[in-house]
Amino acid sequence: MTSQATADLDARQAAISEAARRLYDAEIALHIARQTGVGAWISAAYDRLHEAVVAHNAAITPSPQPRQHPDQRRLRPVAA
Repeated sequence: MTSQATADLDARQAAISEAARRLYDAEIALHIARQTGVGAWISAAYDRLHEAVVAHNAAITPSPQPRQHPDQRRLRPVAA
């Protein structure tokens, strides 16, 4: 792997880890809010959990590969 590819992989793993931490924190916050019985806190905690789930799904979804024009696949580099 090139250093750029390694850096990209490390950055992606860091983003996934951060999203997982936010997801865990949001789940704990919801648990605590539900124990209080305060409706506004529970609603806010559910909203926070939803945002964390969306962010985590975005982090774990692989980025699409750039598309190539069909003609580009047939072209071969010229040997020098």
